[in-house]
Amino acid sequence: MTPLSSAAPLAERLRAASPQAPFRIVGAGTWLHGGGPWADATPLPVGELRGVVEYTPGDLVITAHAGTSLAELSAITAEHGQMLAIAPYGAAHATIGAMVATASPSPLAFGDYTVRDLVLGLEVVTGTGDITRTGGRVVKNVAGFDLVRLHTGAYGTLGAITEVSLRLHARPAVDEYVVCLVSDGNHDAGAISLDDLLPKLISQRAPLPMLLVSTPNDAPQLLARLSGNSARAAALRTHLRGLGVATPREIPAAQVEQAVRHTSIEAVVLRARTYRSDAVPFVRAARDAFPQATLCYDPAHGSLRVVLPAGAAASLERDIATWYRLAAANGAMHTISVVVDQGRTLATPLVTSRSPLETGIKAALDPHDVLNRLAPISTAHLALADA
Repeated sequence: MTPLSSAAPLAERLRAASPQAPFRIVGAGTWLHGGGPWADATPLPVGELRGVVEYTPGDLVITAHAGTSLAELSAITAEHGQMLAIAPYGAAHATIGAMVATASPSPLAFGDYTVRDLVLGLEVVTGTGDITRTGGRVVKNVAGFDLVRLHTGAYGTLGAITEVSLRLHARPAVDEYVVCLVSDGNHDAGAISLDDLLPKLISQRAPLPMLLVSTPNDAPQLLARLSGNSARAAALRTHLRGLGVATPREIPAAQVEQAVRHTSIEAVVLRARTYRSDAVPFVRAARDAFPQATLCYDPAHGSLRVVLPAGAAASLERDIATWYRLAAANGAMHTISVVVDQGRTLATPLVTSRSPLETGIKAALDPHDVLNRLAPISTAHLALADA
């Protein structure tokens, strides 16, 4: 199949779109069950719009069509000793357009970067068929209102992303993943306990990407990414040992991919966040409320990814309320923000209608709501947990 070289055919199709026939934007189609809940719609494929538009290695910036996969981008930049600093949750053949549209979180990101930190500019086709450009192709770009951040994480509801300019980084001389065991009430790993480790991860974090992973029936694990020159990597390893965890053991990147980034399409995935000062009650309450879940806590951002089996959807509302209650009982002082990233339906708690501001922005960029239309919903109220 020959890649498309222009967004013009896509724009033509949207200009002729009917409000009665909405579209669902499809890249590689690897995460159509994320976000939403979505209304029934005709697929609008953008995956054929792929390939590099412009790449000047000396500027550490690459511009590519949105259908270019993360694997393709990695291979192209590796030839010049460069890389994209993040590898989001999901498959390597997912597209960069989807990565930006969903603002996918990335475990163990180099330098703790997020998608929004690395997107410099976008080409977007709006719901009216207008081809718009926002941002630019240089790192120092401050012109105009920041529509780049508006489209990043909008799930394609404001426009179809067709081209992305990304900031790159030089590949470090050393870039390795290590795993360390942590003790908890059920597992004695000969190391620091989970409750004692969490405050250290916050106060003594250092420039070290880390992820605390807790799975049912196993001891918690601390994953870390050691990168830089050899001296810096050695210093980070020493710092890691100083936290009191078991001796770090190097693991291949493929093991991190399989254990952390890949998620079953049947799973229910929550993304939660609160102040890092509440880390201990936040994580402890999640382990108690969701005993069958895989938890991934990012101490750099205070965020927690909760991966639940499909059967958990029936009691999700009650279990989330229980989580709130247990966190408060354990001393949490701040609100917990929870989003259902995967497995969201009309019956799922935390599904709400758009705010007036969101409605106004949608009306400006997609007045007929033809792009990634949400299913009709009524505001859901979270029920109190059983006493």
